Amino acid sequence: MQESDSKKTSVNKLMLALVIVEAVVIIALLLNLNSKQEEAEKLVETIEIGNHQKDSLNHEMELIVANYNDLKTTNDTINAQLEEQKAKVEKLMRDLRRTKASNIDSINRYKAEIETMRAIMRSFVVQIDSLNTKNQILIAENNRLTGQLTNVKSENRQLTNQKDSLQGRVKEAEALKAQGMKLVALNDRDNETTRILKTQKFRVTFTLNENEMTRKGSKDLLVRLSKPDGSILMNESSGFFNYQGKEIAYSSKKTINYDGKTQNAVIYIISREVLNGGNYQADIFCDGRNIGSVSAKID
Repeated sequence: MQESDSKKTSVNKLMLALVIVEAVVIIALLLNLNSKQEEAEKLVETIEIGNHQKDSLNHEMELIVANYNDLKTTNDTINAQLEEQKAKVEKLMRDLRRTKASNIDSINRYKAEIETMRAIMRSFVVQIDSLNTKNQILIAENNRLTGQLTNVKSENRQLTNQKDSLQGRVKEAEALKAQGMKLVALNDRDNETTRILKTQKFRVTFTLNENEMTRKGSKDLLVRLSKPDGSILMNESSGFFNYQGKEIAYSSKKTINYDGKTQNAVIYIISREVLNGGNYQADIFCDGRNIGSVSAKID
């Protein structure tokens, strides 16, 4: 009888042990399932955010393409540049569609590229507006001259006054000059390079002449870097300023404190795009005047 009771006790203990093991396994499986579910929920949330950002970026690119389609000009060179930039945006749209919504790093890179494309498009808008304004001025000037042909003497006096005014402006612009200008390309280690494929930024160095008649104090030095195709190099530090009544683009800006004495200056322009070899020109502006220019050939 005692032997039978002992066997029952052993069986009960074994069954209890099996139940405990089974319970532990079930708990482990439940915990693992819960962890997997949380990971799945996080992935779904990331994909939803990525899809929303992709849709937003795609809409912005469509707007940029539409704006390029609306830009009108009779300048064949600018028209070709417009088509080239529009093609780049359309390619970026195709690449974006193929990008996985979970690839947040790539989506952020597209955001940065869109900002650069917006800046480039704004530069085209300014250039086209400037050309249209010039055409309107020429038409108005032609009509004015046609109406004044009967008064040659008055026209001559007007032209003389305009000439004197222009000479006065030239003399005023000579009040401050950038001398000894030098434009060089720099690689990713800030070393000078003559190879455009290694160029990461540009450096413009010059000396402001001594002039006690020039207004002293804080001055903004603006550099406008023209690429070989005539367009302006733009980045996140670029902007626009008023020059002779028009808004034109600048590539980089530096603020100095001018005391009327000779002063050395250095301005860097960072490149965020693929560049082509050829002649690059840097124009320095200060107080609404072009105070110096320099060019360099970079192959």
